Amino acid sequence: MIAYRTWLIAGAFFFISAISLANVTASAETQDPGAFIEDLGNRAIILLSDKKASLTEQRTGFRALLREGFATRAIGYFVIGKFRRGTPRKTVNEFANTFENYVIELYSSQFKNYSGQTFKVIRVIKTNRPSDSIVVTNILRHDGKRIFKIAFQVRQRPKKPPKIIDLKIEGVSMILAQREEFTGFISRNGGKLQALIDVLKTRIQKLKKKAINDAAGDTARVIPKINSPEKTQDKKKEEGPDNEEDQD
Repeated sequence: MIAYRTWLIAGAFFFISAISLANVTASAETQDPGAFIEDLGNRAIILLSDKKASLTEQRTGFRALLREGFATRAIGYFVIGKFRRGTPRKTVNEFANTFENYVIELYSSQFKNYSGQTFKVIRVIKTNRPSDSIVVTNILRHDGKRIFKIAFQVRQRPKKPPKIIDLKIEGVSMILAQREEFTGFISRNGGKLQALIDVLKTRIQKLKKKAINDAAGDTARVIPKINSPEKTQDKKKEEGPDNEEDQD
């Protein structure tokens, strides 16, 4: 099982890479999946090396990333599973917004841990789904030694820019692990999505406070996960979010 801290650092390394994604030209709509990820990774190295970026700049860029580079709404729907059905649309929309804010705070807290890592695209694998490809990459130390492998699931629909819908660290899907965590929590709280929304809002405030304390040189405690599931097996949803209407 990949350590939770490693998940955060790995996710932050590539999530921040799309901060400048909004500046990519229209040619990205027909971009090769491997080139798409390589471009994002190269941007990541430049951006992560900039230690002058403020917390506000990080959050602003990170929000642009989520909306431009990832199928954020589809992922948000996916991680709450069956609990989306029967829940008022207003509550589902509140969750989608809260989930985005939570991801921003959670991963932006790890940007400072970047210490010169690089990456290399190894291969691109087509899936049984024509619109999807798996881009396999290695994360490397500054001396070229591999730290771990990340595989990105990239979806590209006709005349639309590519979107990352999942990433796997050493074979472990981040969205499947997140879904197991979230749906387990909702189940233990009467099947109410609002219970998850409330706890995520509390986590967000604690993460913001921790960021302020860290910036001031105070060592604040690490915010724990809502739950810590064991390694999630890729079962029925191994191809990620499936509803075309949910794609951003």
